Amino acid sequence: MANDNDDQPFLPKYRDRDDEANRTNSEDSSRLQFPSEKSPSRRRWNCLSPYISHTLVFILTSLLWIFLIPNPRLARAAQQCSASQTPPSASMPTSTPTMVGMPKHSPVMATHNHGGAHSLADQLAAPLPGGSRGVAHNITSDATLIKCGRSTEEAKANGCHYDILLNHWVPEQCRDQEWVDEYKEDETWTGFADEARTERIQGIDAMSNRDHYFTSTRDHVNHCVQLWKKQFLMLYEERNIDTISASWGHTEHCSQFLLDVTDKFQDFYDEPILVQVGWAGCYVRDNHTHAGM
Repeated sequence: MANDNDDQPFLPKYRDRDDEANRTNSEDSSRLQFPSEKSPSRRRWNCLSPYISHTLVFILTSLLWIFLIPNPRLARAAQQCSASQTPPSASMPTSTPTMVGMPKHSPVMATHNHGGAHSLADQLAAPLPGGSRGVAHNITSDATLIKCGRSTEEAKANGCHYDILLNHWVPEQCRDQEWVDEYKEDETWTGFADEARTERIQGIDAMSNRDHYFTSTRDHVNHCVQLWKKQFLMLYEERNIDTISASWGHTEHCSQFLLDVTDKFQDFYDEPILVQVGWAGCYVRDNHTHAGM
């Protein structure tokens, strides 16, 4: 016969304690899942919830209008930013790296190509657009550009003459025999057909009809020096100016060339040079905007 105690829960003395614990856990779980409407945090959330939702709607709507509606002020700012990032190569003349600073004539230096797009002659003749400070007016602003063409035949047909100082064909209006004669006084101007300078070219006419020829480092120094002297008088006396003398690329080439030539004679670097302190004036042009000053 079964004992009546078999129908009782195991360890009956803990039954009351277990029932109490279950009731406590059930109440705690209920409180966690369903907080009282009367709690302070719940009341604060109920008060702030409308404001937060309205603020988010306002922010999202504003961003939508900003991206969908074009803003003229932003467009102008973008254009100015794009213009300020224009690479220097777009506003400065291009010089040939293989030319600048080479201490002697090479086929590249002496060629002065008479034709073809983007020739060495075109690069040397490129003026400095707008000046170094972006000023629109310069010595070429009110002048008419006359060209000799792209070949020896065109140059002759256009009445141009070969200038051995410039190493270019030049229009009659910019021909300056005075400076050609002074340049020839150095007696290093004669051209040669080969780099070793063993085959002398007879006469200026023969030189002008060639694609290129060779001279010497001394001749090229004389070329730069005489051209700078001529350049000064053209500016000072407001003479007609050829495109080589008006070229920033050629001026840069000559200055670097002379520096590189001195590197071959470093024994002279320590020779004393007297430097006298002076006081210079400044001619201010009338009705001229001095940008950046």
